[in-house]
Amino acid sequence: MNAIEIVKKAYIYLNEKDIPSYFSLMSPNVEFYQTEELPWGGQYRGFDEIKVFLLKIFPLIDSSVEISHYIQAGNQIVAIGKTSGVAKLTGKKFSCNLAHIWTVKEEKIVRLEVYIDTDAMNAALV
Repeated sequence: MNAIEIVKKAYIYLNEKDIPSYFSLMSPNVEFYQTEELPWGGQYRGFDEIKVFLLKIFPLIDSSVEISHYIQAGNQIVAIGKTSGVAKLTGKKFSCNLAHIWTVKEEKIVRLEVYIDTDAMNAALV
């Protein structure tokens, strides 16, 4: 699979909440980053820390990601789209613009940087 196919597969698995298959696309030392302005934000490295990230986010939101287009720049893929869903504690719906920057090396995801409209997401969480 090429880098874009790997990233597209990652979104399928993530939207299905198929975490074992999602992790199968990643390097064991994968890194995630999301702004600390969100309750689940921070830097995470490796499967154990990524599980912590997921354990923080899954109780707070039920969401899916829809990507409108991809931009490939070497081993990096920028995915532009929206994340939509509901904040579980408030019941508020959200739809936030996003940009994800994926780095794929040797057919494995090695890094994911997540950028979303934090104001819109935080408004749904409170």
